[in-house]
Amino acid sequence: MSQQKPKKNIMLIISIMFGYALTYMDKNMISAAIIPMKAELNLDASQSGLLMSMFFIGYTVMQFPSGWLSDKIGPKKVLIISIGTILVATFFFGFVSSLILLMVVRLVAGLGHAGVPTSSAKVVSNRFEPKQKMFVQSLILATSGIGGILAFTLGSTLINMDWRYAYYGLALLYGISILMIFFFFPRNKQMQQKGKEGGKVSIRMVFKDKNVFILFAALLFLNVVLYGYLSWLPSLYEDNFGLDLSTISIILSINAILMSAGALSSSFIVKKVFKENNKRFALIAVVITAIACIAFAMTDSFVLSISLMFLFTLTSNAVYVTLFSWPHKLIKKEVIGSSIAIINMGSTFGGFLSPVITGYLITAFGGDYNVAFIAMGVSALVSGVGILLVRTKQSATG
Repeated sequence: MSQQKPKKNIMLIISIMFGYALTYMDKNMISAAIIPMKAELNLDASQSGLLMSMFFIGYTVMQFPSGWLSDKIGPKKVLIISIGTILVATFFFGFVSSLILLMVVRLVAGLGHAGVPTSSAKVVSNRFEPKQKMFVQSLILATSGIGGILAFTLGSTLINMDWRYAYYGLALLYGISILMIFFFFPRNKQMQQKGKEGGKVSIRMVFKDKNVFILFAALLFLNVVLYGYLSWLPSLYEDNFGLDLSTISIILSINAILMSAGALSSSFIVKKVFKENNKRFALIAVVITAIACIAFAMTDSFVLSISLMFLFTLTSNAVYVTLFSWPHKLIKKEVIGSSIAIINMGSTFGGFLSPVITGYLITAFGGDYNVAFIAMGVSALVSGVGILLVRTKQSATG
């Protein structure tokens, strides 16, 4: 049995990582797909930003309900329902042609996406030992880079043929993800039993924990940077440097590899270099992120812009993974699903605000991206203030 459990856990992690990678493929691919969509639908930067932001409205609205459901009915059911919703929305995104309908479908996709991080975090909390939790969570979040690679290789290849084909293909991959979850996840009764071993904890504890809301704010301002950056990089390189989508895809595929490198290295660096001091590491990394983002906005050099983009990607993803994994040290596992849901609402609300605000700034300044990227750098510094306020003396049990 001791040999069987590690095998089951490996397949469990692979199943989560595959589903997670697809959600990041989805989030990244829209920034490439928006280029031909703008031409087809005659969209300006503000309309494009609004379309990309609709996803995050659904994501934000469904965050807490999905986290609460993960705690109550089990993460397997929530994950299957969530990815099933995404599958349907992704398939129909390839069919519709009006801006309004595209916005509605992206909103529905966001509703589905909300259940993936909360239910995955619940699995990690229930299934793994305390010393393993942060590493496993980092491993799962590192699939952001894999999703980016898929978006800018497979996704971009299909987008070059017809952007609709990319979404039909993605829907097929979501179907495979559902099958993997169905076959490789433990039964909900097993998951819930493990989750109850520490005893009952009132949901009011979630709302009394100041760290939950501090991390909410820190991730909100961080994601204004992350999603603003990801949303506009393809358009910036096309408009400012005259690159075609194939060249942009190669650059962003390399960048996606660095996403995974930043995510995977964060838990190792926190443990080995910073002696489990999440706060110090996150503060240093977020300041570097802000400097890289502002410098990126101010340079006209193509080579320097690529270098700064790579630096930004490494440090910003390291900060994100550190903040998202931190609750496993700070919060009781019995309410981890609900707590992660509230914390991740900050992420998704930042993801909603970012394309709208940056799209407005780009339009207002006549297509100039500089002000928008400087604003993102300032947002990273505000996130740093939130990190500074996190109380680290309390710890999670179990």
